[in-house]
Amino acid sequence: MNESFTQKHPELWKFIKFNLTVIITSAMDIISYLILLYFVFRSLNAEPLPDHAILSLLGIKYKGYLFSYLISTTIGYIAAYLINRKITFHSDINPIYSSVLYFVLAVFNILVSSWIGSIFGSVIAAKGISNLVIEAVSKLIIINIPTIWTYPVERYLIQIKKKRKQKPVIATDLDGTLLCSDTSISKENLAAIKQLYKKGIKIAVLTGRTFYEIPAELRSSGYIDYFVYSNGAGIDDSNKKTIYYYPIEKDTARQIFDILNSYETFIELYANKTPFVEKEKFSDEHFTYYKIDRDFIPEMYKSRKTVSNLSKLLDSDLYKIEMFDVFFRNNDERLECLDRLGSEFKNIEVTSSMNNNLEIMNKGINKGAGLLELCRAAGYNLDDVIVIGDSKNDITAFKTAKKRYAVSNACDEIKSMADRIICSNDENIMCYMENEL
Repeated sequence: MNESFTQKHPELWKFIKFNLTVIITSAMDIISYLILLYFVFRSLNAEPLPDHAILSLLGIKYKGYLFSYLISTTIGYIAAYLINRKITFHSDINPIYSSVLYFVLAVFNILVSSWIGSIFGSVIAAKGISNLVIEAVSKLIIINIPTIWTYPVERYLIQIKKKRKQKPVIATDLDGTLLCSDTSISKENLAAIKQLYKKGIKIAVLTGRTFYEIPAELRSSGYIDYFVYSNGAGIDDSNKKTIYYYPIEKDTARQIFDILNSYETFIELYANKTPFVEKEKFSDEHFTYYKIDRDFIPEMYKSRKTVSNLSKLLDSDLYKIEMFDVFFRNNDERLECLDRLGSEFKNIEVTSSMNNNLEIMNKGINKGAGLLELCRAAGYNLDDVIVIGDSKNDITAFKTAKKRYAVSNACDEIKSMADRIICSNDENIMCYMENEL
């Protein structure tokens, strides 16, 4: 989930791919040259060519060498053009334009290479050291000299990629952001999502909730392209196809669970895209005891699945643990537990979205990493993504994104990182975005 080398260094990666292409096509050129020279046109290698200024410049005196050189060089240049266009630079510029310029570059390179080659050839002939290995090595050197100027010319003139004005992508948090304070999704927001979708604006959910905790109206709307859930542990598309899923290892999950149970806690286990809770603790009395926000209690009854024993889920191979969401009765215990988890585990990540909870995932799993994985999977450009959030578990997404909007009810940390502070979660943020975009 961490940003890859190719994402961190896109220009360097292009240069590496270009040089790999040079190696591959040089090998094609040399192999075809030697096959043609020593097998196909062998009988013509001693047949002289008529005197000609260009041939003299190229240093070619015999028909076999001329035919072998022209055919092998053409193969190499055509292969290099196609590979660089499609793979190295992903060029979408007019192919006629790029082909004509590439032809001019190729002719120039051939003339320069031939002149250099004639020098090599003269030295080889004078010393009488011509053989298969010497011919191959000299041609490899001659082929690669033009790379000095070929890369910048192709990168910035021939194999360019047209700049398109991309429509923005909205990646929104749910609780405290897209959802109202009572955790409902307003009709106004749903209508605005539909209108944004019709205008070609992509929308993704970026939430700490697990998948089946996301309101059904959003999951079934058909207007949201992707759902990044459990703080980035999983990503599903609009067809409910899972395109990324990274659960916690069983042994680690068991050890975390045992530590959490050593404190006064209300534990929610996110597994198989569903939030599970202990049946014994699932009541208004316990919600009050563990200081769970009263506005969130209707959502608890709506989406939580009760089980008689959470521990059995941890031992079953049928359940994959995405995340722990745990509420603490005592904040001192919460802080102590946070320190303990940090010292005892190097393979987990901990965040929070409320004043009395902890959210525990695999190391490297967070909303920022989930946003990068979303961009990779969906082909989004990070520059086009607008992230909207309100709480501390949105911080990594705000650090990753280039455009950051905080709702007016957001925590101070999020507001300080935001490029813009918009309306509150109770004022229909998608209507705001529709008016703006």
